[in-house]
Formats: sequence, C-alpha cells, structure tokens
Amino acid sequence: MENQAWTGVIVALVTPLTDAGEICAPDIARLIASVRPHVTALVPALSTGEGWALSDRQWSQLIASTVRYAGGLPVLAGIECPQTTEVIARARLAAVLGARAVVVTTPYGPQVSQQDMYRHYTAVTQATPLPVVVYHESAVSGNNLELDTLLRVCRLAGVVAVKDSGGSPAFTRRLIAARPGVPIFQGIEALLLEVGDVDGYVVALANIEPALCAELFVEPSTARASAVRAACERYGLARPDWYRMIKAELHRRGVLTTARIIQTKEVLA
Repeated sequence: MENQAWTGVIVALVTPLTDAGEICAPDIARLIASVRPHVTALVPALSTGEGWALSDRQWSQLIASTVRYAGGLPVLAGIECPQTTEVIARARLAAVLGARAVVVTTPYGPQVSQQDMYRHYTAVTQATPLPVVVYHESAVSGNNLELDTLLRVCRLAGVVAVKDSGGSPAFTRRLIAARPGVPIFQGIEALLLEVGDVDGYVVALANIEPALCAELFVEPSTARASAVRAACERYGLARPDWYRMIKAELHRRGVLTTARIIQTKEVLA
C-alpha cells in the first residue's frame, strides 16, 4: 500500500444519506472532492460514518461508492462489528470492493479479555489479505486495549498502524515511546498537539476543515491548535452526535443533499 496513507491527515468520513435513508453516491463524490486536496486517505464507516449502525447492504454500498470516487486516494474501510466472525466477513468483502486496508475495533463488551482482543486481531490478520489498522477506543467496543496487549498486536504480521482514540495523551506518549513499529495516528481533535510526535491524524473535523487539519499537521503551532479547538466548538464536535453536526454543516454548504442520520443509539468517537 502507498506510503502516503501512513502519514498526514486521513478523513473519517460521514455517511451521506438520501431522504429515504439510502446511501447517496453523488454526495459521496462531492464530499470526497471537497477534501481530496488536503488528505492522504479516506476512512468510511467508522464512528463518524455511523459505522456501528450500518446494515450489511449500506456498508457494502458505502465502501464501493467511496472506492469509486476516491480518485486515487487509498480507502481504508472501517469495520465496527461486535464479533470477530462479522469483522472477518466484512474485511474479506472490503478486499473485493477495492479497499486498501481495514480499520478494526476490538470485539464488543467489558467481558472481552486482553487475550481475547489479541486472538481477535490474530484471526482478522490471518483471514484477510488487507492490511489492518487497529482502532484503539472504548466508546464503541466498551473496552480498552492495554498497552502491553496493543504492543503485542502491533507485532502481528498484517497490522500496519494504530488509530488512537482512547482519549489519554499519556497513553499515546507511552505507546510512541515503546516504539511499536507501526505508524500512530491520533483520532481526537482536542489532543492533536498533546500526544507527541504522531504520524498523522484520523479525524472527523477533516470533513469540514480539511485544510486547517493539514496545516496543523505540517506546521504545528498553538495558534493553529487554538483554531482547531475553536472549529470543534463551533461545529459541536464534542457532542455525542457530532456526526449529526458535521452533516448539518455539510448540508448547509451544499455538499450533502440531506443532513439525515441513521436512527440508532449514539456513541462517542
């Protein structure tokens, strides 16, 4: 896979819908065109894309449409499913649909042990030909990878990066210091300058302010960081339905035909 995908700003895309709740391919094309000059890769179907709520049909249509309109940008398919078997099924389909990698959470639930998480990523990497990005978070899965477990996972053949949305700058700094051997991406806008020397960002803000995110990565400064925080406040990205707020802004700008979301429970990024 191209080296460009493992540095810089990767956009965690929203999922454009029609009034009838179907995947809206023309809106996907417009959205990608609006961010393409500033990002190095596209991630549909993560939390910002309401990935936990997409049906199999919606997920497949979303990945296929994103690949179709990517214009040369790598597509990293988000997979948010409770069970390893479901993740493997979607990972295999992602390869068929033209994705260049998958971004995968742990299985869901507080009962999932650290060894279970390690076995999960072992099974996924062995079952798909695609590179695997570890999505370190707790809001969707309801659990957390401990540092030692995450480092073991990073040593698996096929694991190529970590998206860290755990919310702890101290944890991210410890991860970087441990030299995991794969790129580390920060996934929370408010922490972009607090976590140390990461390889890039995977952020929702890049849907609406891709240039600002790219400028912060290329030339970090407190002024740009303040501008990012102000943008997050302006667009309501700290809300539990941040994806709704992003869609509303993109609809206001004429990028999206509707601001419709998938009606489901709300989770944090």
